[in-house]
Amino acid sequence: MKPTTGIFVSAVLLILLGLTMLWATINRPSRVALPEVDDHAGSAEEMELDRQIPPFELTSAEEQPFNTESLAGDVWVASFFFTSCPSICKLQNQQIAILQEEFADDGVKFVSITCDPNNDTPEVLRKYAESMQAQPGVWTFLTGDMEKLKPIVEDSFQVMFETQTHSDRLMIIDKTGKLRGTFRATQDTDFRRAKKMIEKLLEEPYEAPSPTTEVAEAPEKPHKQTMESFQLTDSLEQPFDSKSLTGEVWLGSFFYTSCPGSCRMQNMEIARLRNDFKDRGLKMVSITCDPETDTPAMLAGYASIFQADPNRWYFVRGDFDDIKKIGDDFFNIEVKKQYHSDRIFLVNREGKVIDSYRTSLPEQMEAVHKKLDEMLPPAENAAPAPADNNNDADKAPEKKD
Repeated sequence: MKPTTGIFVSAVLLILLGLTMLWATINRPSRVALPEVDDHAGSAEEMELDRQIPPFELTSAEEQPFNTESLAGDVWVASFFFTSCPSICKLQNQQIAILQEEFADDGVKFVSITCDPNNDTPEVLRKYAESMQAQPGVWTFLTGDMEKLKPIVEDSFQVMFETQTHSDRLMIIDKTGKLRGTFRATQDTDFRRAKKMIEKLLEEPYEAPSPTTEVAEAPEKPHKQTMESFQLTDSLEQPFDSKSLTGEVWLGSFFYTSCPGSCRMQNMEIARLRNDFKDRGLKMVSITCDPETDTPAMLAGYASIFQADPNRWYFVRGDFDDIKKIGDDFFNIEVKKQYHSDRIFLVNREGKVIDSYRTSLPEQMEAVHKKLDEMLPPAENAAPAPADNNNDADKAPEKKD
């Protein structure tokens, strides 16, 4: 072989070797293992399943208290994230968006908890929720102090939780509040298994606890009422005295006009009761817990949203100290500025609170509906004719026919 031929062959071999090494480098599997970077949960075998997740309360993107007790009877999915995460969190929440689209109409709820509360303010969370097309009331983004978040997540879900460090697992909780399975949203096989579990849990029956039992165990106990009546100002800037409702059955509640979520839902339930018991004498009293913002004009505008008759549904305000005292001494419930219970309180004709019901629980709304049906007169007797009017009395049998 000529020297030039050997040089040529060697050069070709070197070129082929270089191309081979380049191909291997380009096609070499990534060394970035996503679970090692972003997941601190143990394996599924290390996590205790079929155990109760204790109820907890955090702050939603709407700056409202959100208590997982409101999810009783729902299948729900918990997850962890932070908004500035460019990789795992985004992929994970895109998968949750798929679940939302598929299961929202079946009542499945989604709860995403940030692990970067200093940066993930409610305003930031709201914008992030919009980017994920999160449906209000279906997919809730939560935050709180890290000192509160960490024990809730680590004790309840048994995963590590630090600032900008979290698990990429979806935690699936059944209708009774038990953790039934954990799945990695970013792994196709696990994601398919998660969907099958949700479908299975939706088919499981659910027996709601007795409403009377729940109310009896709650801190709001009507028998501790120590205030006989209270005085405030209504949306027409007129004095309002609860004594004026003596002889009436009425519902009391707390709210504030700038509340974008729970207050609207609560007042929608009250409006339904108003409609169902139209002309049967039911009255409603809604007390703002943000009187500095909720001027009479604000209350009047808010009342118009619900087509509230000012002679039947009173939206009232006053000094916050007085409102807090009314909460404590009349309704036996804690009231803070822009913070309140979602309960409505049933008051009898003597001005005594006889029961309370959570507007977020359908079974309790059924219970108050049944109770009102028992307490209120039939519609035709709501405004009886005067006894001494002989002409009207003669016409009464014709009305019954």
